[in-house]
Amino acid sequence: MKFVIDTNILFSAMVKKSITRKIILSDAFELYVPEYLFEEINKHKELILRKAKISDRDFIALLTLFQKHTKIVKKEFYQDKIPVAEEAMKEIDITDSPFLATALALNWPIWSNDGHFKQQNLVKVYTTNEILELLRR
Repeated sequence: MKFVIDTNILFSAMVKKSITRKIILSDAFELYVPEYLFEEINKHKELILRKAKISDRDFIALLTLFQKHTKIVKKEFYQDKIPVAEEAMKEIDITDSPFLATALALNWPIWSNDGHFKQQNLVKVYTTNEILELLRR
């Protein structure tokens, strides 16, 4: 199965060794991210370093590893879906529009633990617990 992953999923995987990290690194699913995601992760680098208690070097190594296990979708690919995504997310969290636009362009669901994503009805959204259920089947 293929998913567009939200920043909170990668953030969680960066901060601690967890089931989320295992899923991402397992290659059990094809994972796609808008190029915006890695910009967002880098914006929160200091917070991740503190929470994860890792060095700058470890941060870079971990981020590189996650980049190898995800496919980056260029903005040009989902650009035409941004107006629809922004309209759907304007009352929810407009900063998440690139993820919805990517999911719309690819016609794939989103993996996110942010409950607000389930408030839109354009694409299916799976939480980590729902992903685990898929793996058990």
